[in-house]
Amino acid sequence: MSMKRRAFLGGLGAASGMAVVSTFPALGRAAPARRGPVFDRLRDAEIDIRARAEYVSSKSAIASEAVELALKNPRPGRVASSGGDLAIALTPVAGRPDAVDVVATLRIAAPTRYFVTLDFRSWSRGNYVVLPGACYAGNRFQARRASYPPLLTERADIGPHVPPIIPAVPHLSAGDGPSSLAVDATDLATPALGIFMPAQRLGVIVMTELGSANDWTTFRIEEKSDRSGASVIIGAGPTGDPPGLRQRPERRRAPTARDAGGRIAPRVHLFECADVPALFERLFALRKDLTGPTALVNELPFSAAFARHEQRAAARWVEKPGFLAVGDRDGAYSTWQTGWSGGLLSALPLLAAGGKTSRERAAATIAFALEGGQAASGFFHGVSDGKTWFDDGFAAPLPAPPAADGARPPPAPPVYKHARRWHLVRRTAEALTFLVKQVALLERRPELRAGVNGGRWGEACRAAADALCKLWERHKQLGQFVDVDSGELIVGGSTSAGLAPAGLALAAAQLREPRYLQAAKAIGEHYYERFVRVGLTCGGPGDALQAPDSQSAAALLDSFMTLHEATRERVWIDRARAAAHLLATWVVAYDQPASAPGCAGVSGARASGAVLWSAASRRGSPGYLVASGDALLRLYRATGEPPLLELLRDTIHNLAQYLPPVAGPPAGAAGDDADRDCPRTATARWLDPGAGGVVPVDGAFDAIGLLSYTEVPGIYVRPDTGFVFVFDHVTARIKERARDRVVLTVANPTRAEATVRVFSETADGAAEALRPGAVLDAQTAVVPAGGSVQVTVPAT
Repeated sequence: MSMKRRAFLGGLGAASGMAVVSTFPALGRAAPARRGPVFDRLRDAEIDIRARAEYVSSKSAIASEAVELALKNPRPGRVASSGGDLAIALTPVAGRPDAVDVVATLRIAAPTRYFVTLDFRSWSRGNYVVLPGACYAGNRFQARRASYPPLLTERADIGPHVPPIIPAVPHLSAGDGPSSLAVDATDLATPALGIFMPAQRLGVIVMTELGSANDWTTFRIEEKSDRSGASVIIGAGPTGDPPGLRQRPERRRAPTARDAGGRIAPRVHLFECADVPALFERLFALRKDLTGPTALVNELPFSAAFARHEQRAAARWVEKPGFLAVGDRDGAYSTWQTGWSGGLLSALPLLAAGGKTSRERAAATIAFALEGGQAASGFFHGVSDGKTWFDDGFAAPLPAPPAADGARPPPAPPVYKHARRWHLVRRTAEALTFLVKQVALLERRPELRAGVNGGRWGEACRAAADALCKLWERHKQLGQFVDVDSGELIVGGSTSAGLAPAGLALAAAQLREPRYLQAAKAIGEHYYERFVRVGLTCGGPGDALQAPDSQSAAALLDSFMTLHEATRERVWIDRARAAAHLLATWVVAYDQPASAPGCAGVSGARASGAVLWSAASRRGSPGYLVASGDALLRLYRATGEPPLLELLRDTIHNLAQYLPPVAGPPAGAAGDDADRDCPRTATARWLDPGAGGVVPVDGAFDAIGLLSYTEVPGIYVRPDTGFVFVFDHVTARIKERARDRVVLTVANPTRAEATVRVFSETADGAAEALRPGAVLDAQTAVVPAGGSVQVTVPAT
């Protein structure tokens, strides 16, 4: 510790009338402990550890106490203040030679705040910082304050080669001078902070348990003005106003007996780390390390949930001109959207697995989207009110949030006149991908063609694929926004069109056009090297500037897997693994809804598996916006890594709990404005349409559910090895295993009959690309509510 810091801490101790223990070993009591490699790594990386407590003294003044550990000691252990009120200890983690628990305990009978601090005496602006679901690459980008929905307006911010620009979210400074950020742990998908230090090839992950509803825990980073040093501060204490965070009035409460002390015990992992993907790989392995396993509650089988989503979609049928609306039609954004969060996405599962009426309406919806919905450039228009097409400069009237009495004011006029022709490239990438899949579906299953006129579908696919290829060939990027008429790039950078390589690869096979595959490979490599490899996916949502986001991460995972399936090149598996590990940091890893007092209307929804949208959004969705996540199953087939299946199950198994009763609002939905200050991971409120926004959350949820229940099997079986993995709301165990078959006992503990898809394959079969339609064509078993059946699965 420097003399200046000792003098400062000594002054605090003198002012409060309490003694402060410095690093001198004589002042602390070292508990016997065997020194492990993690202690040496802390010392070699010049990372100091200290604890501090702040409390209200008897004179109603803020007092503090601090202690620091001496890592140079041969046996570092416990250090306490002279009065014994504050102590800190390093405790090795059994079986984890690279991990240590930093346990700070406090015995002060007063409202307190207490902190564990890791001081990095050797720091660099080039260090990579991640807070899962909130901060990537330190969010070290230029930030702009703007009302919702934000869009770039300054001439200097608009262009093909302008670095990412984000809304005013917590971020480290991109320039010189003071730099800090603070995030509430309950706003994170996993309560953790990760750092990659390239100069030392060192990875650091700090994890913490979440406090109760009456406590807060924060992560804070403070950098020196010259970036030569930094501090990572993990703070805890009773609810109030956590330092560095905006005030949340509903979280204040009167002191109680619980305030007579506290404990905070962050776990610190230090390990050799080659690059940013290696940091994300370790984060993936540790994501539930402290919060523990998540519960699997069987409540509604996939088949029953699909039927409910199909009914909900049918209720949004618009007779004239004839299409399935994406929302409640209170404005253009909830009437029709192409890609992003809207139409063409749910048409695929309705065509593939819906009833006759659903198939006819899905085909009519596609016809509506193509009739005037595709510009001469080949790019698709984004939004329609059923009569007029709009694009992504928010030129369509914006929905206004409801008034206090529940009445909804008229839509607001457009605010970005300069962006009337802006097109979010993501929309065309997704429209192409799903349209090609629909063309292939009808070719593969002629019986579905009745009442379907798909004559122009292939032509529309080719026009969209040509538009994306032309954009790539001209700029060597796809950017985020283009002029919908000319195709000229307006805003560059980002992974907004992350699904484009998948769409182009599928189009290459379906339309027999090899240049599409070549473009897909080049774009995929660009996305990996420029973004995924450096730990950033951004620009997917059209209402978050270029904030880091999960949506384009999910798209890139799908693209990398599709490229592997199209080329059989192993490199795409490695890239898909990196994308999957990055994507996992957006998926809520724990069950309990991290709700704070005053979060009106939030029910006990199990949050695990839900997906945060972006660093700029207070919301997320029950699943991937908009995808089934089946790319994780396809990646498992190539790698044999069960945690990938577990990540997928977390999401798909919990989807059904968000379905509302047959009539009524979504389960647990909240309409109180105070709910907006709830943690981002309080998922029950996400489907409440009263919060406003341009994403039709109810319709997007239906698209997620319909896709998930058609693209992911209920049970996955490897008969040759005896491996059985259940996604559906049933249980399965092997009753008999013979050379030519496996017999499963499948039980349905729910109150609804289950038609379960059982997808089986051998290890040799898994080594091949997944055949299109393989999951839909899998054998099925009907299991009565509360009953069980025997299912014979052939070994080949």
